[in-house]
Amino acid sequence: MKLSLVLAILLLGWTYSSGQNKIKGLVLNKDNHQPVAYATIIINDPTTGKTVNGSVANDQGAFEVSNLKKGKYNLTIDFIGYTRQELKGINAPQDLGTIYMVAAGKSLNEVVVTSRAPAIENKTDRVVYNVATDITSQGGVATDVLKKIPQVTVDIDGNVELQGNSNIRFLINGKPSSMFGNSLADALAAIPASQIKSIEAITSPGAKYDAQGTGGIINIILKDNPMQGMNGNVSLSAGTRLENGAVNLNFRKNKFGMNVFFSGNEQLTSHTPSTRTRYTFDTKTKMTQETNTDFSRKAYQTGFGFDYGNLAGGFSYSYFGNRSIASTYQQPGDIYFTSDTRNHTGSRDWNLGYRKQFKKEGRELYFLYSGSSGSPYTSFVQGETHSWTPGLDLQHNFSVDYSHKVNQHLSFESGAKVILHHFNNTATSIPDTTQSYVFDYKMNIYAAYISAKFSLFHNFDVVAGGRYEYTTIVMGNIPSYGEFLPAVNISRKIGEDQIIKLAFTRRIERPDKELNPFVNLSDPYNITMGNPYLKPEIGNNTELGYSHDFKPGGNMYVGIMERINTNDLKTYTAYYATYAVGDSIYKDVTVTTRQNIGEEYSTGLILTSSLPLTKHLNIRENLMVINKHVVNHLDNGNKTDGLSWRLNVNAAYSLPKNLVAEAFGEYRSAWNSIQGRVPQVINYTVAFRKLFWHKNASIGLTATNPFNQYIRQHTTLSTSNYTGTYLRMVPYRSFGISMSYKFGKLQFRKEKEHGEDYLNNPPTM
Repeated sequence: MKLSLVLAILLLGWTYSSGQNKIKGLVLNKDNHQPVAYATIIINDPTTGKTVNGSVANDQGAFEVSNLKKGKYNLTIDFIGYTRQELKGINAPQDLGTIYMVAAGKSLNEVVVTSRAPAIENKTDRVVYNVATDITSQGGVATDVLKKIPQVTVDIDGNVELQGNSNIRFLINGKPSSMFGNSLADALAAIPASQIKSIEAITSPGAKYDAQGTGGIINIILKDNPMQGMNGNVSLSAGTRLENGAVNLNFRKNKFGMNVFFSGNEQLTSHTPSTRTRYTFDTKTKMTQETNTDFSRKAYQTGFGFDYGNLAGGFSYSYFGNRSIASTYQQPGDIYFTSDTRNHTGSRDWNLGYRKQFKKEGRELYFLYSGSSGSPYTSFVQGETHSWTPGLDLQHNFSVDYSHKVNQHLSFESGAKVILHHFNNTATSIPDTTQSYVFDYKMNIYAAYISAKFSLFHNFDVVAGGRYEYTTIVMGNIPSYGEFLPAVNISRKIGEDQIIKLAFTRRIERPDKELNPFVNLSDPYNITMGNPYLKPEIGNNTELGYSHDFKPGGNMYVGIMERINTNDLKTYTAYYATYAVGDSIYKDVTVTTRQNIGEEYSTGLILTSSLPLTKHLNIRENLMVINKHVVNHLDNGNKTDGLSWRLNVNAAYSLPKNLVAEAFGEYRSAWNSIQGRVPQVINYTVAFRKLFWHKNASIGLTATNPFNQYIRQHTTLSTSNYTGTYLRMVPYRSFGISMSYKFGKLQFRKEKEHGEDYLNNPPTM
C-alpha cells in the first residue's frame, strides 16, 4: 500500500483555493417527480438584469453554477414544454434542493431539442461513454462498443477486462441479469450497439453498490426517451459477418411513460483453423492437434419498461445461442474425431421499484425488487458420445435504500439488500455415464451499508462508507463467510472544469459455477474440470486521477491505479503422465482448472483524451499501461511480471452535406501470463455515415480489417515439465451497411446545432 500512501499525500498537498460560491439544485417534474433533463438555468444580476452565469441540468435534473461572488441573484429555469420558473433574491452560495416544474400542457408540433453530447465523460467514480457519437460501431454489438471505453480491454474472443481485471460485475440499466451468467461473450454479442444509449465503467464503486467483481462494474444503459409524446427509432444492418436489427418505441403523457423494444442479430458462420502442439520433457514426446472449427451465433431480445409517478418497472426476455462444429486430427496415432457443441440460453428479467419522497428536502426511501430466470442448455455430440445439460439460473434481489440530507454540507445514505441465487443443471451422457452429473448450487448474500457525503476543509468533497456482506452457500461443505468492504472517494473540484480524486475500494469475487467438480473429457488429452475448493478473491483497489474538461468540448484524464488481489483466481494448467478419473486412467494429458494462485499486484497508468482539433476534426485516444506482479504459491512462490499496454485512437472528420468519416485503430501488446505468453492484437475499422431527411435518417458503411482475413494468435504455455503452443487464425475481416430512422413528434438530442458541425452534434438514434 506504499503507492496508496504516496498518492494520498500528493492529493492532500494540492490545496490552492478558487472561487467556490455555488448555486445548485435538482429540477423535477411536479407531476411524476421525474428529472427535467437538460433544463436551462440562467443567473441574473437583480440590479442590472444582466446575465452573470448559467448552466444546463444533467440527465438526472441536477445543476450547479459556480464561480459566483457572494451576494443575491435572480435565477430562471426554462425548458420546452414546461412553465418557466423564476426565483428571486437567491443567496450565493446556496443549495436550493428540489425545484419542481409544471408541464405547460400545450400541444407541440414536431420539435428537436439539442445539446452537446461529449463522447466521454469523466466522473469521480466512473467513465461514461455515450454511444451516439460512435460511428465505427454502428452495425456492431456491445463488444464493439466496449473496445472504445477508456480503461476497458476486450480480447479477440470477446473477454472483457476493466483496468486489467476480468472479474467484472455486468449490469443492464443498473440491475443484474441471468443473461450474463452462462457466457459473458455470448451475452454481450446479443446486444446490438444500436440499442445502447451509454456504457458506464465504474472503477471506484461506493458502498451502495454490490461488492461483487474485484475489477469493478460495467453498466450498460439501453435507449429510452424521457420526453413527452410518442417517438422511436428503427435500425438495421447487414454484413459479411454480422446482421442486426432493432426497434425502440417510447411514449410519455403526463405521469405515465412507457418504452418497448425488440432487437435481434446473427453472427454468420466463420471458419477458424488452429494448431495445438505439446512437448513433454519427462517422456520426450510431442503431440500435435490440427483443428478446423465452424462457429455461428444468433440472439434476440424484447421487453418493455414503464413508470407512473414514483412507481417504475419492466420486463425483458433475452435469447442467445451458438453452435460450434469442430474436426480434429491428432498425431501420433493418426486419430481423427469430430464434435458438435450447441449452447443456448433464454433469460427473463423483471423489476419493480417504488420511490417515496418525504416533505423535507433531501430525504427519500427507495424499494426495489428485481428478478432473473435463465434456462441454459448445452448439448454435445462426439462419435458415439451424446450428452445434454439443461439448467436453471434463478436470482431474486430485494433492496431498500434511504437517503437523508442533513444540510448542504452533509448527507447520509444507508440500505440493505438480500440476494437469493439458485443454479442447477443436470448432465446426461451416453454411453459413458461417468460424464453424467447433477450440480445444485445455492448462494445467498445478505448485505447492509452506510455512506456519508461531506466537505473536508471546505475544499474536498468526500464520500466514505462501508458495506458488510455475509455469504452462505448450500453445496457440499463450503463454509459461510462475511466480509467488510470499505469505500472512500475524495475529490477536489478546481474551478468549473477540473477535478482531482483519490479513491479506495475493497471488492470481492465469489466463485460460483466453476465450483462444479465435473470433469470434462470431450478432449481426453486436454481435460478441463471445476474446483469445489475455491475461495473468494479479495481486491483492494486504489486510484488517483486528474480530469480536465475543455470549453470547445474536449476533455482529458490522467490516472494511476494500484490493485492488490489476495486468493487471486486464475486458470491453471498442469501436465500428468497418468490421471485417474473414476475407474479410468488417462495418459499424457493436461488438466485445466481454476485455482487460487496467490497474490497479484497490478500497477497502471491511464491516459485518455478527446480533443476537437478543429471544427470538423476530433481525435480520441486511450492509453493504458499495466504491470501485473503475481506470486504463484502453486509453483513454490514463483514470481511473474507481465507488463502490457493498450492504445487505441479514434479520428472522426465531418464533411459537407452531413457526411462524417471515422477511423478506429487498436493495439494491445503481448504480455507474460503465469504460464506463458499471450499474443498481441491489432485491429482497425473505417466507417462513413450520411444523414438525410432532416437528419432523421442515416445510412452507414463499415469495414473492419479490410486487408487481413485473419488475426493470427500465437499463444505459448510453459511449465516445469512441458511446453505448448496454440496457434489460431481468427477470422476478423468484415464489411457492413447500416441504416437507421427516428420518428416522433418530440425528439431529443443534446445542444444547439452549428451548421454541419456533426462531430459535436451527433444524432441520438
